[in-house]
Amino acid sequence: MKNYPEKIGQTLFLIFIFLSLQLGAAATLAAAAADISVETLLDRQEATIGEPLAMQIRVNGAKEAQPPDLSQLADFKVQERGGQGTSSTSVSNVNGKWERITQHTYFFNYTITPKRAGRLTIPAIAVEVEGSTFHTEPVTITATEPEETDDLKLRIFLSQATCYVGEAVTMTVTWFVGLDVNGFEFQLPVVDDPRFEAVPLDSKTTGAGQEALKIPIGSSAVVAVKGRGEFAGRDFLTVTFQYLLLPREAGSFTLPRATVACQTVSTFRQVPRRAPFKGYGNFDDFFGSSSQPVYRTQVVPANTPQLTVLPLPEQGRPPDFSGLVGNYAIQADAAPRQVHIGDPVTLTVTISGPSARQAKLPDLARFLPASSFKIPEEIAAGDLRDNNKIFTQTIRVKETAVTAIPPIELSYFDPASQSYRLASTEPIPLTVQAARVVTAVDAEGKAAPAGQKELQAAEKGLAPNYEGEEALIDQRHGAFQLDQWLLLFAAPPLLFLLTGLLRLLKSRRENNREQRQTRHALARLERQLAAASLTPEGLASALKEYLAVKLDKKAGALTYLDVEPALAALRVDETLRQEVRELLARFETWQYAGPNGTAPDIERIRSKTLEVARRLDACLP
Repeated sequence: MKNYPEKIGQTLFLIFIFLSLQLGAAATLAAAAADISVETLLDRQEATIGEPLAMQIRVNGAKEAQPPDLSQLADFKVQERGGQGTSSTSVSNVNGKWERITQHTYFFNYTITPKRAGRLTIPAIAVEVEGSTFHTEPVTITATEPEETDDLKLRIFLSQATCYVGEAVTMTVTWFVGLDVNGFEFQLPVVDDPRFEAVPLDSKTTGAGQEALKIPIGSSAVVAVKGRGEFAGRDFLTVTFQYLLLPREAGSFTLPRATVACQTVSTFRQVPRRAPFKGYGNFDDFFGSSSQPVYRTQVVPANTPQLTVLPLPEQGRPPDFSGLVGNYAIQADAAPRQVHIGDPVTLTVTISGPSARQAKLPDLARFLPASSFKIPEEIAAGDLRDNNKIFTQTIRVKETAVTAIPPIELSYFDPASQSYRLASTEPIPLTVQAARVVTAVDAEGKAAPAGQKELQAAEKGLAPNYEGEEALIDQRHGAFQLDQWLLLFAAPPLLFLLTGLLRLLKSRRENNREQRQTRHALARLERQLAAASLTPEGLASALKEYLAVKLDKKAGALTYLDVEPALAALRVDETLRQEVRELLARFETWQYAGPNGTAPDIERIRSKTLEVARRLDACLP
């Protein structure tokens, strides 16, 4: 009994220690959480419908965080641009004691595009950081309707104003460009409209002066044609592409407004030219200044065509209706046509029509009886070629009574006659023979030996009477058999070592070649720029090729956004980076709107390109 007070005291002491540790840990977590904050940042808070805005969600005080859910931003089209973390370290002296302080920040990058006009609110966004949830403050922006100008027009044309559900309607989008632009971005809401299925069509160049151009639309791309055209009595550069619209429901629809955002020159700013004798008397003024364009974002709205979609009639609809609307045809072929029972037969079915890409292979089991044909359960996907969809399927014939592959039917709705129709293939004649008996010799792929003689009777029974060299059996045991076993075990590691050596030599040769290309990139650029017949396209290609080699990039569609992070990481001066940006912007302007300049202007850009490249070469590895 005397020990009870002592045991109670020990228990209370342990409980006190445990609670102290828990409170200390909670205080530590609370202090850490207090150093974490999240906020939403925008590059500006005014925009027009279809104009992209740069948005960042910044997490202060953490190395990383869970990507937030942005599904609540219903008034915006959101595109993710990735995330990145940064750290900064500072040293301070507090009461004679030096302290190192490291600040971590993580950014989520997005592009958001307003869908409607008015005051739009980006609500509070929840971000999970280190097991805790933090919320940003709401941000409000003002979105306005875009306005058309005389120099920039965007038009949408539909192949017809009335159609049936599922009937293909060709939508042609043409952008008329009457001035220099620097980059562009299309917003085509109908592509994401659940009332339609939008299929991009690859446009093809058909005449002189036309050029194919790949344009990103949302998460996919479409091939457009750049050419020239007339609108309202004026000549424009045009960018044209097409989509196939398939309405999913009946009704009268107004297509949502499409836009294209581009950079146009608003004014010019005077930039002093770099003087070789800077700071020496009047030499600074002698070299004067140069004009550099200042761009602004301009959003061009499109018209909003009307489309009336009629429902498909219920009367006369076949039970196996394919869902295709238009004028369709179906053909079939088979090879080989002379087979044995069980031999594979390749059946090719071709469906052609305005929206053949939507076609599916008819159910072959409905037309090829199971008693006569074996059809695999897996149905091959079709290949699209122009307006044809081609299905290739392997079937097998099960009896000799089969003389043909029966017709295969395809049901569709014909808008011209406003009725359901049936397309059918022609019967394909077959010649089927009984299955061959496969012998052991057939399986081994050998011919029967000639000259084999039958056994002859002997007085004391049957005795084999074999003659010829094939009857001789080599009974010798040579030492070479051991060598064969050694070679069998030694060959794999030797082959592995030889393969590794060849790969090493190839890797070294490729590295040496890349190093040589990097060292001689500037010299190659100087030779290209020195060519008397250098065109604007060649000038742009030469600089892009130089940057691609030095920064390990792809030269084909190189833009400043591709090279800017690498230049910043190599600590290239901001002024020099700006000059690279302006050169690439000028080249992109030439690509979409032509040089629109005289030979002296192109010669000036040539000299500027060479100067910038030489200064870059001193900074790049």
